[in-house]
Amino acid sequence: MDIRRGGLDKTRLASFFDLPNARLIRKTVHQGDRNPILYIVAVSKADQPVDIIRSKAADTGDEVEDLGRVAGFLVQAFNLAPGEFIRVDVNYKPQERSNRAEPG
Repeated sequence: MDIRRGGLDKTRLASFFDLPNARLIRKTVHQGDRNPILYIVAVSKADQPVDIIRSKAADTGDEVEDLGRVAGFLVQAFNLAPGEFIRVDVNYKPQERSNRAEPG
């Protein structure tokens, strides 16, 4: 089965299975923290996004865990390149897209 997506213009249709994947990551100060910080990280393997958030957005002692896969449509909506991440929790008020990670 091939699920395709496209617009009204003559752009190439992308297969659903070709869309980029990402992971939803939660960072907390301690277990039971009532204000977790959530990130979408544009990588498909579960071990990579935890390492990215630990190295670029977490403090020593923060708990970082993978909550699962995020659909490729969100990766495209946020225009994330592989290895980039964006904060998405309810308490975050973006000023600009300065929190994007450099792929590495």
